[in-house]
Amino acid sequence: MVSARRFHRWRSVVYGSIFSLFVFGASLAAQRAGQDRQPPVPLPGLTAEERARFEEGRRLFEFEFTPRDGLGPVFNARSCAACHHIPMVGGHGPGYRSNIRYLDGQGTQGQLFHDKAIGGMPVPALPDGAVISKRKPPSLLGLGLVEAVPDEAILAHADSEDRDGDGISGRPAIGKDGRLMRFGSQAHVGSLVEFVADALRQELGLTSPVPGFEEEPVPLPFPVPPRLRRVPSPNVTLETVQKLVDFVALLAPPPRGTSEFGQAQSPRGENLFRELACAACHVPSFRTGAQPVSRPGLLQPSSARALLKRDISPYSDFLLHDMGPALDDKVSLGVARTTEYRTPPLWGLRFRQHLLLHDGRANNIEQAIVFHDGEGAASRKRYLQLPPEERRALIEFLKTL
Repeated sequence: MVSARRFHRWRSVVYGSIFSLFVFGASLAAQRAGQDRQPPVPLPGLTAEERARFEEGRRLFEFEFTPRDGLGPVFNARSCAACHHIPMVGGHGPGYRSNIRYLDGQGTQGQLFHDKAIGGMPVPALPDGAVISKRKPPSLLGLGLVEAVPDEAILAHADSEDRDGDGISGRPAIGKDGRLMRFGSQAHVGSLVEFVADALRQELGLTSPVPGFEEEPVPLPFPVPPRLRRVPSPNVTLETVQKLVDFVALLAPPPRGTSEFGQAQSPRGENLFRELACAACHVPSFRTGAQPVSRPGLLQPSSARALLKRDISPYSDFLLHDMGPALDDKVSLGVARTTEYRTPPLWGLRFRQHLLLHDGRANNIEQAIVFHDGEGAASRKRYLQLPPEERRALIEFLKTL
């Protein structure tokens, strides 16, 4: 027989354990909730009209399209937010959702793979022997500020011929029309209008009146039943594109954090970031221009004043760099070579410390550094030669971005 005292003691231990597990579970759930689908944050200083446009765009961003709205016939997601919701709506996406590129036939230009179809239609299959490139959905936070950086400020960091002999030769991605391209993993998109129109067409199968995006991205190997084609063409209006562009353009950049290991780590790590020449590509700061960004073809072609004359800290030069064979997946987008990638902005890194680099191959920040090759090989070597405490200081600094 168990004594009453021992029984009560045992019951207290069990109940205490259950309570602790409950609290831990609730805490973990709250922590995860705080890292996913939080409300988007607009830029400070918006007018009432701009804030209203932001909210209208947000509703469209989160809206789940159906075939009646023009979704498909092949697609990857029903809403923009399905692939951009970490840590908040408009942020980056989980895994490789909706962003697998592949090569079919000659050349190196990657095509987007679609894994869904409407109305019971067959889903296209990857061709046998296809070369696959996994690309993570990028964060959209702060993209309006990036677009507002003058071309000349970005071009000032270009050194295609490596005239200074430092082994770093950032190359501007110049489109066929002579414009500087600055968005996308290989700087293959030139403006937020194109960014939004391309995402609508490629990911949701929604065509738009934006020039170049009126038709479906790829011809299908099977006919689409007439019953599934009872929607206007183009599928969405210019007003829809405008509202989505407004939402993305007015998203605030990700906020900075603090080091978990004391304030002394961050300044030392930042100094090492510069000493190792990481800042040569991940340029810490830019200033946006004084003139509104022109967006030809839209109903409201100019950007908000809140985007102008702002000091920003994206930690990118928005140029193409040859990262060597280690990151070469044989697939290219735009004018980039298969070994070239746009320097990814590091702001918001603290929200995405896993599945790093363009294809998510790095499980943590240190692995991402070690995978640097080509123009990044010298900085990687310097990092590996640091004593452990200095490597930790650098990592802790990066975790605050």
